[in-house]
Amino acid sequence: MNTNTDASTPVALYSKSIEVRWADCDANKHMRHSAYADLFAHTRLGFLNHIGLTQTFMSEHALGPVLFREETLYQREAHVGELLTIVIEAVEPTEFSKSIQIAQRLYKENGELSATHYCTFAWMDLTARKIIALPEQIAAFISTVPSAEAS
Repeated sequence: MNTNTDASTPVALYSKSIEVRWADCDANKHMRHSAYADLFAHTRLGFLNHIGLTQTFMSEHALGPVLFREETLYQREAHVGELLTIVIEAVEPTEFSKSIQIAQRLYKENGELSATHYCTFAWMDLTARKIIALPEQIAAFISTVPSAEAS
């Protein structure tokens, strides 16, 4: 995980290692596209837990993340049994003050980049069913790190 604070190098906000399961693969003997999406979502939730936005906190405050956009760029195949590491990085701020963008880079054990996933998400008040300002924990955490350029 890169913790360099040089503005030209993205700083990792969070990382998680995951083994590719048999159920994650398709008939072509590589990880299916929807498994990538599942792993990226799982890692985002791990990040939220890491900064204090646990399921309990979100339930108590009636709020939840809502996805606006996702895009995955596939660079290298992943296969059953491989250990993959997903690193979350901040990217350029959105023009909408209530949403953020992150990049998730999936690396193989040998350090090769397997996929890059970009997503834009915001927070919803689950009672009012309206988009709200970013929770203090995420706004404060994101504001302390330099951002990467979205490509």
